[in-house]
Amino acid sequence: MANSRVSHEGMVIKVDEGKVSVRIEVKSACSACRAKSMCSVSELSEKVIEAIPAESVSVGDSVVVEMEERFGLKAVFYVFFIPFVLMASTLFVSSNFVAESLAALFSLLILVPYYFLLALLKSYFAKRFVFVCRKL
Repeated sequence: MANSRVSHEGMVIKVDEGKVSVRIEVKSACSACRAKSMCSVSELSEKVIEAIPAESVSVGDSVVVEMEERFGLKAVFYVFFIPFVLMASTLFVSSNFVAESLAALFSLLILVPYYFLLALLKSYFAKRFVFVCRKL
């Protein structure tokens, strides 16, 4: 099976040693709709992504930023699935020993050390989740 890639078009705004910062426009699914001018639901936002250049780029170049789809799925696993399992298991276990309101509080508080751990491992994840940019 070939590796599928997620890609976004953007513009280089900063070039550093071995890294570039690329500004991309993230569009919601509504942005492609013909009725978006009459609807207040559509949204558009800009994000800045650090990427590794596959070729020489300079500020102002139009590029495509790519990442393998499997890395996106891994990110969802770490940021959404594991916290959900932690919260649910903490809620079920602690509800047997304390009042429901305390169990709910414990299930929320369990996320503090988890996200702190993710913050500590930021450099580890930065090496694993790599964006590559190519000129258009």
